[in-house]
Amino acid sequence: MLHFKTLLFGGLLILSTLCGMQIDAQSATIEFEAGISVPINNPVNYSRLEDVNGDGNLDIVAVVGEPGVDSALNVLLGNGSGSFATAIASPISVNFPWSIAIADFDEDGLVDAVVSDLISSQFSYLSGNGDGTFTMEPRLIPGWGGGNPQILAIDVDEDGHIDLVAPDFFGSRLLVAWGTGIDDPIAAFDGLTATELSGFPLSIDVEDLDGDGDLDLCCGFNTGSGGGVATCLATGNRTFSDEQRVIGGLEGSHWSVDAVDLDGGLPEIVTVAEADGFLGIYPLQAGIPQDPTLIPVSTSSQQLGVGDLDLDGILDLVVRDATTGNFQVFQGSGGLGFQTVLEIDGPTAFPAVQIVDVDEDGLLDIFAADYSALTVSYYRNLTQAGEAFIRADVNTDGSTNVADVIFLLAFLFSGGAVPGCMDAGDINDDGSNNISDAITLLAVLFSGGGPTPAPVGSCGLDPTQDNLDCLDSGESCL
Repeated sequence: MLHFKTLLFGGLLILSTLCGMQIDAQSATIEFEAGISVPINNPVNYSRLEDVNGDGNLDIVAVVGEPGVDSALNVLLGNGSGSFATAIASPISVNFPWSIAIADFDEDGLVDAVVSDLISSQFSYLSGNGDGTFTMEPRLIPGWGGGNPQILAIDVDEDGHIDLVAPDFFGSRLLVAWGTGIDDPIAAFDGLTATELSGFPLSIDVEDLDGDGDLDLCCGFNTGSGGGVATCLATGNRTFSDEQRVIGGLEGSHWSVDAVDLDGGLPEIVTVAEADGFLGIYPLQAGIPQDPTLIPVSTSSQQLGVGDLDLDGILDLVVRDATTGNFQVFQGSGGLGFQTVLEIDGPTAFPAVQIVDVDEDGLLDIFAADYSALTVSYYRNLTQAGEAFIRADVNTDGSTNVADVIFLLAFLFSGGAVPGCMDAGDINDDGSNNISDAITLLAVLFSGGGPTPAPVGSCGLDPTQDNLDCLDSGESCL
């Protein structure tokens, strides 16, 4: 075999025929399967996926409770492939549970939960037992207000302890309770920062909005106080600036805001305004929101999720309509550009959307609670995602010819450069790079062999699941 490889490689060096071809790039088609429902047997106000028992698999955490329905936090342990066990219910003290924050607040190595109440100033603190069950414990935060349509667990001041963040709807404030990591009813939080607002906040997010390295706050308002979004920038010593608010034509209720970098600069604030029929992308200048770019959505849209659904390095958006329950998927084209590519049927529901890899296959799926259906549902991402490439363009110069055979053989047998797109070198699509790929390509080029498996002739994604990566397709798919 060594003798054969030496002769083959040496013979190839004298070949100089190059067969050029011009390539056009194409985007992956985003696809989702129909929803898979998991019964909860009560109207679900809010749900999310978190690993609550530390086994590395995501579990369903869902809250129920309203007049006539006892309040409870339900946990359905997951096996990592999209299947979940029967619900384990832990009682909670709030009457109308609405949002969940999951984190190890007491720093004992087990995740805990805080459940907010939509109506009152209560919240329910539950200490995790590590097996999917939780035990209610008191936690006192003087000055905490309600209701709290959303609650977040994040280390805002980056002191190593998880803090509790929420909008105080009735008090027109943003709240940050500063965690200590101490397992004690009174000492668990070291005071409260309350930032006054000019309206009633429904949603909140935490991000470095002005690029100074400190985490800031942003929120969305309800329609009764004019809608729009605002930012409150960190000013040091656990304080925040007065709000900088922009409505920008979005006067509806903003039930979700997401501060995320869409264009490689400062974050943008992405939100939907209920009843306005628009998704808004608010650019920031030094942390101050500017008039938004508007994208039409269905008129009862309430909730928003952000993630790279097609693994092209560009974020995509998912919007849920509360009246129809349907999801609209917007594929990102770079910067602030998006186009509607898909609508997914779902049951009537208002709870938040989570973009998360439910079945751990490397693709982000859609997960959400379904209030009226008494279920939670997830929608598997079926997108043939990844870097587009042309099979047999091994050196990724935009053409396929004998130079690709030489490149591949040099990599395999003489310490040559590693292909930026290993998939492109898998000429026979058997899931590996070896001498048979060089032989196959020689046959295609010089003795009528083939056809070469897709994608060939134009850019595309690998239709075959394998362990080869395509990190860079070079000039092939610009």
